[in-house]
Amino acid sequence: MTASGTATRKRDLIDRVAACNTWVVGRFASTVEFYAQYREPYLPEFFRAVAERLGLDGHEALLDVGCGPGLLAIGFAPFVKQCTGLDPEPGMIEAAKEAAAQAQAQVAFQLGRIEDFATSESFDIITIGRALHWLDRPVALAVLEKIVSAKGWVLICRPTSVETPNTPWVKPYQKLCHSWSEDPERKRYRVNTDEWFAGSRFRAVEQILVTATRHVTIDDLVGRAFSRSTTSRAFMGDRQAEFAAEIRKVLEPFAHHGQLEEEIVANAAVFGFAASTPESIAAGAA
Repeated sequence: MTASGTATRKRDLIDRVAACNTWVVGRFASTVEFYAQYREPYLPEFFRAVAERLGLDGHEALLDVGCGPGLLAIGFAPFVKQCTGLDPEPGMIEAAKEAAAQAQAQVAFQLGRIEDFATSESFDIITIGRALHWLDRPVALAVLEKIVSAKGWVLICRPTSVETPNTPWVKPYQKLCHSWSEDPERKRYRVNTDEWFAGSRFRAVEQILVTATRHVTIDDLVGRAFSRSTTSRAFMGDRQAEFAAEIRKVLEPFAHHGQLEEEIVANAAVFGFAASTPESIAAGAA
């Protein structure tokens, strides 16, 4: 098979998987109270680094797709003129509005899906966090190509807890959570961003990485597990207490005075309409 044929087959596979993974409203209802508090965070230095790298000057319009409780939208709001968050889950939109009010962030939140997003506006920055695998790829790409400005960018963002010599608990914790998950092999979440954008007008530009170390408690990590739809309280049902007890059992040998060190790597994969060198990002966004 030719390289182009292989690439086409991969894109078709991504489209078929996405079609089976369409976001079902209510799926995240039981995760709302845990999501913003316990998920791996986007730390302030991440937003500053991205804003500096892209040369944001406070005149941009940003749309956060699948915004959840508004973590990305609220974090980027101080660096742009107009910030909008879009999510199909009513509970997440309410949580995002409350969080924005508490942070005194100027963000407009809308209930809906990017696939159905009808607007005549264009956006200089589109952010997509932990939502790419839920999107209907062909439809979402078509919308993105219409609403991203000529010199705009799509940022695929994700903070990840990584294993280091000082964080040996990460793999045992992840292994346990995966074993209890409705999707133990996490096939739904294995989205290659380059392949997702293949065949579109978007091209990969660069990766912006920010690393930070912090401390978490065992209870924080129990809450993190319940923040995921695959191990949510709704999915666990009457097994919630048993699941939480297993997490504590796995983590306790690694805890010191009730806490564990955590290293977070926050990544923004930058895509633009044409291949660009890193030096041109700031110039294009200015």
